[in-house]
Amino acid sequence: MLLKHGPSARLLLLLLTSVSAFRTNAQNTLEFVQDGVNNSYPAPVTKGPTSIPQTLSFFINNNGSKDEGIYFQKPQKPLSVTFSFDDQPYITVPQHVTGMTFGAASGASASQVRSVPVVNNNYYFTDSTHTMFTSHPKGEAGRGVNLYSNAGLQVFLSAKPLLASKAPTADTSRYYYGKLRLQFSRPVNNPVISLIGLGATTNFANNRLGFATELELQSPGRTLVKLSGNKEMVLDDSKTKILHNKSTITGSCANGAACGSVMVTGSDITSLIFSVYLRPDGGRGVWGTEKVTNSGDMWHVTVSLPEQ
Repeated sequence: MLLKHGPSARLLLLLLTSVSAFRTNAQNTLEFVQDGVNNSYPAPVTKGPTSIPQTLSFFINNNGSKDEGIYFQKPQKPLSVTFSFDDQPYITVPQHVTGMTFGAASGASASQVRSVPVVNNNYYFTDSTHTMFTSHPKGEAGRGVNLYSNAGLQVFLSAKPLLASKAPTADTSRYYYGKLRLQFSRPVNNPVISLIGLGATTNFANNRLGFATELELQSPGRTLVKLSGNKEMVLDDSKTKILHNKSTITGSCANGAACGSVMVTGSDITSLIFSVYLRPDGGRGVWGTEKVTNSGDMWHVTVSLPEQ
């Protein structure tokens, strides 16, 4: 009896209560990871450029709404999502395969893109202020997406077709590149899509041109909620379009590229379809030159969900 009501018993009760409260308040998430032990994409990761569909599996991150600790494990109910391109108008782009590809970036040569891993966690950007990306729709804004551990799919929109067609560069111009489809392996609720680095720049003879990828949700009955991000990323009044705010465009999330996290509202979501566009900012520059034809917008996308 003394033990039941003594200090040791009270301490044990306090510990059990604390553990129970943690489990109740913890906001576990389903996330992508590629750390060599837990791999959303089967190792070894292939390189692009490629327009072949890419599938990534989710892992549970305990209390993943925050990003102090990373504790990944396989979910009891496996979940994956397949990214694919549809309806591409630019299907014969020399050296760039198609207008939209996975695993490419500018810079291999004056005419060819670099071949890079289709999935990686090298985002060329760190969110040290914890304001840009959010993993859990009910979690703290700007927390939970760790750019050192959460894997992302690397997407590239080649500007070569626009260069070849001498497409106008006014900020009112907008060019359709096709559709990006996300197909989940089972129905999900309120997925969060984080977009890193929607924006790029060319600079020839000190004349620069910025351009950014914009996306429009085509899935009927679904809308978007911006959870976090910079001022460059905005939603339109319909809450279906992810747009750049029409300021000067660069490739940096810190100053000029659109970056942030949006939640797709609703339950029993199995498929999401986005129309994809490239829009210039009206700068004095050009898409490229006769000798330099490898420009484009390279960005990353990662997805997270509440544990479900």
